[in-house]
Amino acid sequence: MVFPPLSTNVRAVVAIPPVCDFYFTPHRFSSLGAKIVCKILAENSIIVDFINFPIMKEYVKAIDIPSDIGYLNKYIIPNETGKLSYFTKYQRFGPSSEECANAICSLKPSICFLSCFSYSYATELIDIAKNIKMFHQEIPIVVGGAGVSAYPLYFIRNSSIDFAITGEAEVNLKKFIRAMFYKDLSFEQIPNLFWKKNNMVVENQIKIISNFQEIEPVISKVFETANKAYFSTSMSRGCEKGCKFCSNFLTHGRAFRTIPINKVIQAINEFIIDENTQKKAVFFNFEDDNLLSAPDYYLEVMKKIRNKYPSIHFLGENGIDYTLLSQDLTGRFISAGVSAFNFTVVSIKGEILAGQNRNSSLSHFEAMVRFVSGNNISVLSYFICGLKDDTKQNAVNVLAYLNKLPTMVGISMFYGLPNLPDFTDMALFDSLAPCISNGSSAYPWNKSLSTLELITAFRLSRYINLIKLERKTELELKLIEKVRREAKLFTLIKEKARLKIVEVLEYDIEMVRMFLEK
Repeated sequence: MVFPPLSTNVRAVVAIPPVCDFYFTPHRFSSLGAKIVCKILAENSIIVDFINFPIMKEYVKAIDIPSDIGYLNKYIIPNETGKLSYFTKYQRFGPSSEECANAICSLKPSICFLSCFSYSYATELIDIAKNIKMFHQEIPIVVGGAGVSAYPLYFIRNSSIDFAITGEAEVNLKKFIRAMFYKDLSFEQIPNLFWKKNNMVVENQIKIISNFQEIEPVISKVFETANKAYFSTSMSRGCEKGCKFCSNFLTHGRAFRTIPINKVIQAINEFIIDENTQKKAVFFNFEDDNLLSAPDYYLEVMKKIRNKYPSIHFLGENGIDYTLLSQDLTGRFISAGVSAFNFTVVSIKGEILAGQNRNSSLSHFEAMVRFVSGNNISVLSYFICGLKDDTKQNAVNVLAYLNKLPTMVGISMFYGLPNLPDFTDMALFDSLAPCISNGSSAYPWNKSLSTLELITAFRLSRYINLIKLERKTELELKLIEKVRREAKLFTLIKEKARLKIVEVLEYDIEMVRMFLEK
């Protein structure tokens, strides 16, 4: 439903707060949810300004590691560099909170929407909200995104935030516009809304997710370099697998559904890549959590896109469930233009997988890795370190197992999020800073592996990937051999414009020796 034009010009700012972390991956920062918000607002007669603060390269700045994760300071090696390095500096990607608030307020918005794509970045959002309210108390601030859906009360309890919208914009934003600007609905009638009435927090009991016909397709240009360009989309919602480490269901529910193909075709027809960009290597990433639940659907979407842009490459960087692949289906995806496969192996220990509601078949995984690699397509296989009942022996076993296969190794250090199945006690998150929920914080959420053991596994995964690189420098070859010969971890530091091999001081030497023995 689209409403008649508003009697006065209503201006909304939709903003993505900065990210404070050890790293940031621009080509994965699609902000699809925020762009759907922009689309719905514009369709309903609201002037929209979109600001994506984290991608502003000129504002990237090294900052002190927050005291809440100060335990990481001893693992940081000054001037460390190269392919065996751990994280080297904590950074803010985007302007300061004050600068962000000034940029937003300078546009004189009638309302401000702040998007939090991960609960771990809640502090950055709240700081902007505080700065806006400090000088413009009258601007309503609405927060949403996956981070808000994980723990809406954390946000709405803050005095600077007026509304917290959970779940999907398609099911609540139009009704919110009606209540806010057209006044023909009350806020009580809006699904998935947390708000304040007489300074008291109200949680609406209407909880719904989108049906397949409501989902808005968005194709977004995410990142571009001199030689590459990245576009991103999501053509489905929900995942029925119920893996206990995944928070997707908090925003999108568990029912899997795809956007009607006619709406997808319309989006593809409107999707334009300019001539200069077409000269580059163009990558089109599907952010879908479980795209193999509808393989024929995705193959049809890829075909439609390639009919328009034949040289485009496809990615599925959110991970592909190898158990749903066959050689025939994999071959069809390769023929369709998939240029790399990211597999999610999670663990190789059956008890751990069962505890996470995850199925597996290692023989099938090995067959798929070898088939893809045999077609000269790169494979990256992710495992999760620090799950419940994990051990350092198991972490070493996974690393040794992946080392023997034709795949690069991706490690995800487990991080707890509010309302995951094993993390429903909000008192835990009220006692911890949101930044501890970053994977890079290497926090021992399950007390199965210590921070030291998690970081050792991280460094070992980098060691494996260096070994597997086809091209290595002479110094890298010396580094590999020194680790192997002395059964210790070494890395490179930059000293007076020269690279020097030094021993890593903080690591679990037993894990390193166990791995090298294998």
